[in-house]
Amino acid sequence: MVVSLEVGENFLVEKTPANLFKGLEAVGGHLTITDKRLIFKAHKLNIQGGTTEILFSDIASIDKASTLKIIPNRMIVKMKDGKEYKFVVYKRDKLVQLITDQLQ
Repeated sequence: MVVSLEVGENFLVEKTPANLFKGLEAVGGHLTITDKRLIFKAHKLNIQGGTTEILFSDIASIDKASTLKIIPNRMIVKMKDGKEYKFVVYKRDKLVQLITDQLQ
């Protein structure tokens, strides 16, 4: 996975494994976090592939959640337009704090 940075943009997390829920499918891939956006790139083996880009300027909030109410690995990104992106990530607390810091 190669992510091209825009002028003046910097990596915060270059590549971390993640799943993005698209409907009922947990799409496997990698999440990149820059100081301006989140970029999720799906693995080629998924039914629903492609790239999802989320600009920090469009994010209303970010929340923590748990899988099966016990595994603390979910991150819910709520957009200003009401849309939600649900991720399962490793080291969720660290990623949520990193993103929250960028939103302030």
